[in-house]
Amino acid sequence: MKLLHFADIHIGMENYSKLDPHTGLSTRLLDFLNTFDFIVDTALSQDVDALIFAGDAYKTRDPNPTQQRGFGERIKKAAKHMPVILVVGNHDTPNAQGRANTLDIYSALEIENVWVSRVPEYLQIPTKSGNLQVVTLPWLHKNDYQEVAEKLLSLYDKIKPPPAGGPAIFLSHAEVEGASYGSEKGMAIANDVTIPLSLIQDRRLSYVALGHIHKHQVLSKDPPVVYAGSPHRIDFGEEKEEKGVVLVILSEAKNLKNSEASFQFIPTPCRAFLTITINLEGSDPNPTQTILDEIKKADTKEKIVRVIINIPTACEGEIKMDQIKKALADAHVIAGISRNVERLERQRLEGINEVESLSPIDALKKYFEAKKYPPEKQKLLEEFAKQILES
Repeated sequence: MKLLHFADIHIGMENYSKLDPHTGLSTRLLDFLNTFDFIVDTALSQDVDALIFAGDAYKTRDPNPTQQRGFGERIKKAAKHMPVILVVGNHDTPNAQGRANTLDIYSALEIENVWVSRVPEYLQIPTKSGNLQVVTLPWLHKNDYQEVAEKLLSLYDKIKPPPAGGPAIFLSHAEVEGASYGSEKGMAIANDVTIPLSLIQDRRLSYVALGHIHKHQVLSKDPPVVYAGSPHRIDFGEEKEEKGVVLVILSEAKNLKNSEASFQFIPTPCRAFLTITINLEGSDPNPTQTILDEIKKADTKEKIVRVIINIPTACEGEIKMDQIKKALADAHVIAGISRNVERLERQRLEGINEVESLSPIDALKKYFEAKKYPPEKQKLLEEFAKQILES
């Protein structure tokens, strides 16, 4: 049995965008939808038995109709060929408990071949290769986690052993113990609850499909506990991260106790971010040309590009920004050109020819005096310094 596992698509994330002249839509919205097209096309070309989504369909809890249409069209296309299982993520969950989440529309309309899980539950999903058992743990509010361990253990007890029951997987949008956050930490809910890794390592499970953390990573191998990661880069914090989805193959185990899983990370063709850092020399006779030469070395075509220029004070007025912007014309978006001007404020210590001749405390005193710290602050800092040196 084949599954395609993806998560955190965050449609509506439109930073670093411009308007597409053909559609009038944000180019970043189109980027994310194109990536979603790749995911669905990969599921079809790989002839997978089910498409499993581990939460966070949109950037916000209130997506606009255009964003909802884009997500819905692709879910509909996939559901014509295979079951689609969706768990609700934190960005899909409303603040008020009674309000519908962003995925509830699929349940309300009873869209064929689409399952939406908003509470921990046990599902039996019919596929062309047999029954797939799914234990779900959607993103929950902090107070809802109090009895989650007991609930999950009761759900595991519903798993039927092969060959009658079919393979069993765990599908969740949660922060799991031991996971490494990327730049998405700033997007996370402040009071996230960390799930113990041991709680989702039940041997009756063949594969654990996770969402919520954007960095692809494998937390455990028996069973495989895998974050698919986000299929598209959100910002420069994810510049060097490879983005993609996970193809999972479940095969019957020899001991018939559970199925064995192998998996493959498939990169998505998402838009690249690029940082160009240039360090100028104070003696550079033509700093603008040096910057242009460095930009020429980089492949900026259709990338989201930022340039960081470290400039000695003497060169500050010699940088021609219009020429630099022109050199970046083939970039998709210029995210910024930062000019970091070095401010060298060195003060000679009167009566001292060599700093090496000072004791650490004397050097600190001279530094405090040069900085014009108040006497009471100097005294306090000197006492702390002495304690550190003595220890």
